[in-house]
Amino acid sequence: MTKQPVLARKHRTVASRKTCALRQMGTHVRAVFQPIEDLCTGEVVGYEALARLKRGDQLLSPADFLSGLAQDALVELFRTMLGQAVSMRKSLAGDGPGFYVSVNVEVPLVLSDGFVDLLRDVLDQNDFVPNGAVVLELLEGHVAPDLAQMSERLHAIRALGIRVALDDIGSAYSSLINLRDLPVDIMKLDQSFARGLAGCPRDLHFVFSLQGLARSIGKRLVVEGVETLEIRDALRVLGVDLAQGYGIARPMPAEAVPGWLSARSPEKVEQGPCTLLGAYAGHLRVVEACRTLMGQPLPMAWKDAAKDPHACSIGAFFDRQGVHDTTLGQAHKRFHEVMTLYDVEPKRWQTGADEFRRELEQALADPGSRFRCEAVAV
Repeated sequence: MTKQPVLARKHRTVASRKTCALRQMGTHVRAVFQPIEDLCTGEVVGYEALARLKRGDQLLSPADFLSGLAQDALVELFRTMLGQAVSMRKSLAGDGPGFYVSVNVEVPLVLSDGFVDLLRDVLDQNDFVPNGAVVLELLEGHVAPDLAQMSERLHAIRALGIRVALDDIGSAYSSLINLRDLPVDIMKLDQSFARGLAGCPRDLHFVFSLQGLARSIGKRLVVEGVETLEIRDALRVLGVDLAQGYGIARPMPAEAVPGWLSARSPEKVEQGPCTLLGAYAGHLRVVEACRTLMGQPLPMAWKDAAKDPHACSIGAFFDRQGVHDTTLGQAHKRFHEVMTLYDVEPKRWQTGADEFRRELEQALADPGSRFRCEAVAV
């Protein structure tokens, strides 16, 4: 009975020390920024803010100081990192269009009470309206099992103009469920896939498939761990959207970014491979394209009949259903009008493809649609 007050005092003393250490840590945490490159254009489109703890003359990585941090310490660390990231973005690009900055965040913190208010507070302190220029990277291994709660919180975050990325895709089993059910804008492939590509080039098949998945569901893919120019070349040939790693640039302090950008010579983006690994990636794309053409169920004389909405097997199906003059049929016709423009006017092609897809989805969702399918009882 007499030990209880002593324990309580000890706990208060430990808590006090932790709070003190936490405040001290907050003053010594520094963000360094690693560029994210658009492999198609060579343009730097974003920077990931990475935490470093200054201890004497050393900068410690998260592996050296994050382990065992309490929740209040993680909150303080996130607030510090977000503030430095927003400050860096504002100092270099103001409130206008340009690159984005991303900050890592643990999912338990995202779901905690007051998290959205914390975001508003940091944005208000920096007098900054993000308009998509701030990205929160959710650590994939910690995504909550309550997807409904998580989805609601992410919608509230995106309403502030902050985008959401799902980090470390491929490092946990729940990736596909999270991509399907959560409102995220960016997918980041775990760096372990890219780092080993030179020794295991067949992993490019996985990256290629994931890039196709990202585009089909309207998200951007960032491949992390691009440590060499060879890997960067292969990913570019493969058609990957965005890349990040030492093969592009090492993380740097905010004050070093302008100098690095001005010294970075604009590169001519090659159309073909520059390395053997790039040649491997190019062959992979050709083989997959041939397989798609051989296996596709829409035979047509491509150049001669592409503009005829009756020439493909979907058109023949619509003929049988008598729907060519409906909204759905007209969307199909408009897609045929732009079908061969995929390589010269990709935006028009994409608009036509998306419009037809949306009409198909709407028809499938309509309870009164003639195309409505019912489950077959077994």
